Amino acid sequence: MRTNVRSTPAGSRGLAGRFILGVSFSVLIAGGSACKGASEPGGEPEMGASKPTPVADARATPTVAVVDEVPLPSSPVAYADELAELDRRIEGIEARVEATAPAWLTLQTLADALSERAHLSGDYDDYAAAEAALAKAFELAPEGSGPWMSRARLHFTLHRVGAALKDLEAAAKRINLKKHEQAAIDGLRADIAFQRGDYEAARAEFERLAEAAPGMGATSRLATYRWKTGDFDGADALYLEALRSYTGTAAQPRAWLRLMRGLLDLDRGRHRDAYAHYQNAAAELSGYWLVEEHIAEIRGILGEVEPATVLYRDLIERTGNPEFMDALADILAEGGEAAGAEKMRLRARKAYEELLERYPEAAAGHAIDHFFADESAKGRVLELAESNHRLRPNGAAKILLAKALLNAGEAERAEATILEVLASPWRSAELHEVASEVFAARGDQERATAELAKAKAIDPSVGGG
Repeated sequence: MRTNVRSTPAGSRGLAGRFILGVSFSVLIAGGSACKGASEPGGEPEMGASKPTPVADARATPTVAVVDEVPLPSSPVAYADELAELDRRIEGIEARVEATAPAWLTLQTLADALSERAHLSGDYDDYAAAEAALAKAFELAPEGSGPWMSRARLHFTLHRVGAALKDLEAAAKRINLKKHEQAAIDGLRADIAFQRGDYEAARAEFERLAEAAPGMGATSRLATYRWKTGDFDGADALYLEALRSYTGTAAQPRAWLRLMRGLLDLDRGRHRDAYAHYQNAAAELSGYWLVEEHIAEIRGILGEVEPATVLYRDLIERTGNPEFMDALADILAEGGEAAGAEKMRLRARKAYEELLERYPEAAAGHAIDHFFADESAKGRVLELAESNHRLRPNGAAKILLAKALLNAGEAERAEATILEVLASPWRSAELHEVASEVFAARGDQERATAELAKAKAIDPSVGGG
């Protein structure tokens, strides 16, 4: 009997299953080797641009580049080649599972490889396959044993923070843990503390791990903490250090680190520097959808509407990602194409509803922005924001909740929520901008003005500045 746990053959994943997860790549690094990836051309756009532009042009080199302190490769690795190599590894593990009586450790290895693929592809079908392999592994494992850490990482990636913590504690009870196993447990415990808003505990552990076990995973974790608490320069230096420390052969981790440096610049309104970092990421791993969607976004911000439109259409056909559909709908609406925008939003709505049904915890935070655009969905927005906040009450979730409360006319609760974030170490231009809106709604114009000034000090483009 065939034991292949994947629901679809390698390379033919369902489009509606693909999605972006906002999880630190260090979680994946802690679980094994880095993943590899592939991109497939997506045929003709459903609603072709009035003047077709080659997608290659849409990915053109920025007019302003930043000096990169870590040399770029002479030629990029193709995303398709990385994914194909990972698929070969998965198929080899599956062959071992089928050739003998399955052992739970082999199934754990398979689940970890499938999780790698999911991080690379953004496809929920890969997460489902990893879950299936883990379920089979637990069936075969002796009582009290099993792939606890693998499942904890998967739960965490899918924003099931409570379930991740339970599995993590089970993993921590094992005796004779190796040094790297203990470091992985400690790192994930700190990640969970951060997601739950226990910033002091998270910071202390991130700093300890970065000193005790320096490397890409620990350093990038600390970098993300510094970023989200407003130390942009410190975060950038740490991402650069993580990039220098990476010794693996896969291109995705290097591309991810360069992408993070670009997102840091985006948060500070340094749009052309962000664009240059994205191009550096593409120079590591060409055709990687996660990088290309940020290139599409930045080109739109810079007013390069036609290439952004072309690239979003290509990405939508390749990935079926509803976030890209909403981004394209915004561009179409701003260009006066109301019918095309509405068609794209309806397509996004269908995809979001499917994802919320399948993986509600992971999809909730992403779906909120989509429903914000629908005046009749204020109750749904608040429901999703409250659910997302219950799962992981970090600064990002609280800001979303404050926006949803304000949108629902509950300004007093919105103020209480935003004050919680302002009392924490979390800092961003978005925080201060939303705080300004909340205080204005509460009639405190002096504080609203002060918060807007703080937002502009971080990102001068806030409010169209």
